[in-house]
This record gives sequence, structure tokens and C-alpha cells, in this order.
Amino acid sequence: MRAALWDGQSLFVSDAVTLRPIGPGEVRVRVLRSGICHSDIAMLTPHLPNLPVVLGHEAAGEIAELGPGVEGWSVGDHVCVGTQTPCGECRECQRGEPHNCDINWGMAPGFPFTLDGKPVASFANVSSFASEIVVKASQLFAIDDLPLDQGALIGCAVSTGVCASRVLGRVRAGDTVAVFGVGGIGVNAIQGAARNGANVIAVDANPAKEATARQFGATAFVLADPAQDSDAAAAALAAEHGPIDVVVECSGAVGAINTALRCTKRGGRVVLIGMSRPGAEAALPLGSFVMGGEVIATMNGGALPQRDYPELIAQARDGRLNIADQISGIWPLDRINEAIAALKAGEVTRAVIDHEL
Repeated sequence: MRAALWDGQSLFVSDAVTLRPIGPGEVRVRVLRSGICHSDIAMLTPHLPNLPVVLGHEAAGEIAELGPGVEGWSVGDHVCVGTQTPCGECRECQRGEPHNCDINWGMAPGFPFTLDGKPVASFANVSSFASEIVVKASQLFAIDDLPLDQGALIGCAVSTGVCASRVLGRVRAGDTVAVFGVGGIGVNAIQGAARNGANVIAVDANPAKEATARQFGATAFVLADPAQDSDAAAAALAAEHGPIDVVVECSGAVGAINTALRCTKRGGRVVLIGMSRPGAEAALPLGSFVMGGEVIATMNGGALPQRDYPELIAQARDGRLNIADQISGIWPLDRINEAIAALKAGEVTRAVIDHEL
């Protein structure tokens, strides 16, 4: 089978990767589409502890084989794949917070692949840069007739962005919401808030992002100046567009985070979603937050897959969520490095790999 592997120096495609057999409660999925996320790009570092690795965590495809004990699914069913595999038994799972599972949080890799007889690590319980994967049946969600390109994005871009606004941000009709970073997560945070009746201000350092932000529901666009002092930027944003009830920070840039922490009203809420560079720190203005305020960050935007994914899929199918226009380009697997370059350059909102090309 084919897969794109990162070995610490290069991302390369091999036809010689093998996949382990499925076990009880597992399903083999033929991956037909995979999104590329900035989290995948962040893993392209020589410092990963387990190399080589098959990255990718936004998958849609069809069931190829059912393991012992799996019920409710059939070979050929079209599915998207979630990243969360909570144990269901630890303290956090029992408290209704499976995204904080102590036993299987999701970032400790298994080794379901081999190349030249040597083990290859998985990523985020998915590894969608492989043409076939073995996952738990509990990770699967039926997408039926939703196009595969769109279904692939449910597991991260759509669920993380929409739930960052609706679950973590608790955005209500009439709120003013600022979304920092108009990428794959950001456009979903924008539309998640806008379709809840909020007034959304999009903030990005790239002026070309304005049209995309407005397409997904932003009513205003602020061109960020990375060189501007965070206090001054926050004051200007609040003065022109405030009071700001909720900020969803999707870029991970420290300057943007510092501005986000300073621009909300008293009692406002700051949702941190963007992935920052290792070791990055932001300064929390305590004088503001002790007078009322909240900073929150949870993997996958606080989504509980069994609760949220079916509803997100339903909203995508009937047009309440726009996924199609997020997909700026589709590449075959052997051109994955071109797709990543386009994403890093800000030329696309979401890049998708088509394993059938």
C-alpha cells in the first residue's frame, strides 16, 4: 500500500508500506480523501521521538474490513474518521470529558505500519496520509452521500473550528466575536459563530484572506500588523469593534495570542485553538482577568464526537455549514509536498489529498 512518511528529514511517498491486521472492535478503512492540517505541518520536524511516522488526521473513505465484534457497519460504507479514542473508564472519561482521557489521549503513537520490516508510527490515531488504516469502530461516523472531500474535514477543521465557537466559546446571538487567523480552522470558527447569530470580526495578517472571511460570515476584517504592540492592537480593535464578547484565536502566533488576551470586554472569553511553536509563552494580563474573564483551550475545540459529529455532518449535508468552499485545491498523494507548500504560503484554505488520483 501507499503512504507518505516523514523520516525527520523529508516527506516521501512509498508503495512498500504494510499495515497490520485488524483486531477485535477494529475496522480497516480505505482512505480516499485526506485533509492537510497545520498540525500535520507542525510535525515536520527532526525532533519527533518516533520516526518514521505517517502523518495526517483528516480522513474519509470506505470500510474495507470489519474486525470481530464490530456491529452496525458494512463493508463499503462511506465514513469519516475521528481522532479521539477515549478508554471510557478513566477518571476523565467518567467525568464526561473524554477529550482529556488519561489512558489514551491520542498523541502517543501506535505502530500499525511497517516499511522494509521496520516499524512505522501512527499519528493522532488516524494517519490519513496512508491509503489504508486500522482504527477503532468508535472512531467512525457515517457520511452517506456527503462528498468525500467534505467528509474528510469533519474530523478536525470543521469540528474544531465550529466547536471552538459554539462549545468552548458558547457564542450566542448578538455576541461580537473576533476570530484571529482565517485558515482551515478559522473559517469554521467564523461560520460557527456567524450562524449562531453573532457579529464576527476576522483578523489576519494576510489581506488576501478578507474575501474568504466574508464568504464564511465575517462582517468586518481587520488587517493585523505583526509588528504592532499587542496592547495598542487590542485597544484599537476594541475601540472600533467592541465590546468584544468572545475571541477565538486560531493562528497560534504569540503576538496574536497576546492581542487576543487584551481585547475582550470585562467578563469576555478567549478560546485558544492555534498551535504555537514549542516552548512559546504568552503574557496573561492578570489585572484584566481577575476582574472577570475566561481563557480556555481544549483539543478538537471541545467537540465530543458522538454528540457533535453527526450533527455537523447533518448541517453540512443540508447546507447549514459550508465545507465545499473551504477546499481550495486537491492533489494526488505523490504531490503532497506541493500541497503543503501551498498551505504554508497561505494560498489555500484547506488542501485535500485524493488517494484515488
